[in-house]
Amino acid sequence: MKVVLDSNIYVSAIGFDRGPERIVNIGLANKFRVYSSLYIIEEVTRILQERLGMSHRLAELAGKRIERYSTVVPVRGSSLKGPSPTDPNDGPIIKTCLAIRADFLVTGDKKLLKLPVRGMQLLTAGKFLRHLRYQGIS
Repeated sequence: MKVVLDSNIYVSAIGFDRGPERIVNIGLANKFRVYSSLYIIEEVTRILQERLGMSHRLAELAGKRIERYSTVVPVRGSSLKGPSPTDPNDGPIIKTCLAIRADFLVTGDKKLLKLPVRGMQLLTAGKFLRHLRYQGIS
């Protein structure tokens, strides 16, 4: 199972929400394959610093942790072949999913959740956790 976690899932997993934290921990246990991109990692580190006031060093360590446990996908160029999100900042996230033919994108972004992407399910953290339980993964 190929899974891309949106940056908001990683940020929420750092002490804010048990659901995203659980997803990251299940991924760390290699229960499914986690994919990321430099864009997602950079967005996480930027949000941790700018919005949450985390030190540069701690934010960078969080980014390094994502790099270590996920497969980082090279996403190039700005053109998107496939569905176009209303927020241009979501384009690289969709490109990451399309590049690896992801089975799931887990996100808390309501606009992104409404985007129809053929062959991939876009789920909230709660729905993804329910899917994992249904599959016997926990």
